[in-house]
Amino acid sequence: MALTRFLFVVVFVIKAPFTYSQENDPWVLGIGVNVVDNSGSRFGELLDIENNWNFSRLIKTTIEKRFEYDYGAELSLSLNEFSKGKKVNDNYNTEAINYFAIDFMLKNYTSNYWQDARHANYTGYFIGGWGGNFFDSVINNSINFGFGINIKLGMYLWLNFQTLGKFSIDNNTPGNANHLQHSVSMIFWL
Repeated sequence: MALTRFLFVVVFVIKAPFTYSQENDPWVLGIGVNVVDNSGSRFGELLDIENNWNFSRLIKTTIEKRFEYDYGAELSLSLNEFSKGKKVNDNYNTEAINYFAIDFMLKNYTSNYWQDARHANYTGYFIGGWGGNFFDSVINNSINFGFGINIKLGMYLWLNFQTLGKFSIDNNTPGNANHLQHSVSMIFWL
């Protein structure tokens, strides 16, 4: 009987803070993969995966702070590469170019306007903010706009799909133009 009480207290002590954090502005961690399309074709060749999408070093990590279920502030890091032979700004790439991005963005969970966020099986959002995109060692600043959806897999586990348009402010080199970044991530509420 004493062992049962002890286990009950241990479970309660461990579970209570975790549950409380979920209900009050949680932190959200994500890890996934990303694809970059910098073909320069605007919307003409969105699904030309073979020539335009870059699939090398696909890592993406995110950390987000949620506020009142409807808003979030996110910091993300992405690593990829523009492969040789892929289209970059309407020209075929003659050498591999490393791609690293750091983005700070704000989210508005618009699906919460028509559903209860605490019991929803999905959440849709709009996202926007600043991006620093490194093409080899040259930085290109961008204004980012996009949208995404989170699909609930478990109590604290979600699958995230996101598309982000990155619009260049600097346009420093031919490789630093507007581009699209698509990602798929697993996200965890802490």
